[in-house]
Formats: sequence, C-alpha cells, structure tokens
Amino acid sequence: MNQQWLTILMSKGIELEQSLRQQLQQAKDGLKTQLEDRGIRLSAADLAALLEEVSPKVSHAALGYALDIVRPFSAGMGLRISRLKDTQIEIVIPARTRNMNELKQMHEGALLSAAIEAAKILWMRHAPLGNFEIAVARIESEFFKVQTGECRLRMELAENIREVVLADLRDRRESATTADVQVFDENDQAVGSVQLQLKLKHTPALSGHVE
Repeated sequence: MNQQWLTILMSKGIELEQSLRQQLQQAKDGLKTQLEDRGIRLSAADLAALLEEVSPKVSHAALGYALDIVRPFSAGMGLRISRLKDTQIEIVIPARTRNMNELKQMHEGALLSAAIEAAKILWMRHAPLGNFEIAVARIESEFFKVQTGECRLRMELAENIREVVLADLRDRRESATTADVQVFDENDQAVGSVQLQLKLKHTPALSGHVE
C-alpha cells in the first residue's frame, strides 16, 4: 500500500482530532458563558467534569474510526484509540472472538499487532513531509498472566528521543529507535510489555533528482 496515501489519511485523522478539540473548546466556552450569565462560576476542573461524559466518547469514537480507515489490516480487531497526544497513545483491544485463542484468552498475536499499531500511529504524528516508512526490526515481549478481558496498550515517546530521531532523518534520511509498549488489564493492572526495535526511513517530498 502506498505509504504516502497512508500519511495523507493519518493527517486527515489528526485534522479530525484537532477539529473535535476545537469544537470541545467552543462548547466549554459556551457553557461557561451560559453558567456565568446565571451567576454560576465554576473552576476549570469542574467545567471539564461537566463535559467529560460527552466529549471523550465522541472524539475517541472518531479516532477509532480513523484508525480503521488508515490501518485496514487491523480493522477487524476492533482496536480503539482511547488516548492520543504528541507523546502518548493508548489503544484498547476488545475481547472479541478473533482476538482470543481457543481457550478464550487474549491472543499473544493480537497484543503484538496492537503494540505495533500503537508505535506506528504515534510516530506518524511526527512524520516529515514526503515518504515516511516505519519497519519493525525486532520484537521482544513478556506477559505476566493471561487475559480473558479487554486490554489497554500504552506507549510514551520522550521528546528528547523524538528530536534525536527526527534530526537523524533530516541528516541521513534514516534512523533507528526502540518503543516500549506496556499492557494493562481492565483493572489497570500491568500484565505485560512489548519492546520494539524500529527502523525509520524518510524520502523528502521535494528531493532533487540527480542524473
């Protein structure tokens, strides 16, 4: 599949997220104004709490839909993006039949696939213009116990690591890094981890052609 097409789709997904955040801010401002007109003043935390039951469900559903479009390979898994920021991502794997083994336990392959998706999506948020490729060179995993319910995978991207990798891509058009993805159960208890070694390559969109 054309990587540039995937990059465009991911950009659309990010634009959708930004649009939803803007709409949420407008809703907060409108609600705050209406309350103040009635003599009610709330703290920022209280105001956010009022909207928490509405806005996250809408934005997360939209992000999950974007994930299905951008990553058709994993669409049938029902992965949901429950958190996505510049340095953080959380993906939920539902306990649906195709994600389970014959013992109705979460399949290790499903966890590995979701971990790869998490790492790629987070890095795609920082993709330079042009053709940006992410390949998995090595996978190491450890699972403390089997799971029969949904799992949550979380990854954080340190800003200093991000800047080093992006500098390498600018200078050499390729780089390598690691991704540490933590796995949690429905009760937010750690149940495993996945370490990925990634190879990243970048071809600038306007690179000159030398004969």
